[in-house]
Amino acid sequence: MTPVRVDLLLKSLCLAKTRSQAHKGCDSGSISINGRKAKPSTEVRAGDVVEIRHPRAVTAVEILEVPAGQVPRKDRDRYIRVIRETRIDAGVGEEWDV
Repeated sequence: MTPVRVDLLLKSLCLAKTRSQAHKGCDSGSISINGRKAKPSTEVRAGDVVEIRHPRAVTAVEILEVPAGQVPRKDRDRYIRVIRETRIDAGVGEEWDV
């Protein structure tokens, strides 16, 4: 499967509400791929680990398969495996809304 931009992937898998919010998350340094800060145009492939730092939580997912388009929330387990979900105190973290 062809790699896809991280901002598109986050939107396609319902990990961000909109592509612009995913873009904002990358710009603020809240998104990393395989431990490295990601730009919105960074390509993601199957096997990559994407970490998303929300204002009150950190979620790390492994990409099992890159989707060809929008994926319904109920079907996204086919494409990702949640590695870690951690809650953090309110008020800590970057200010972007997903």
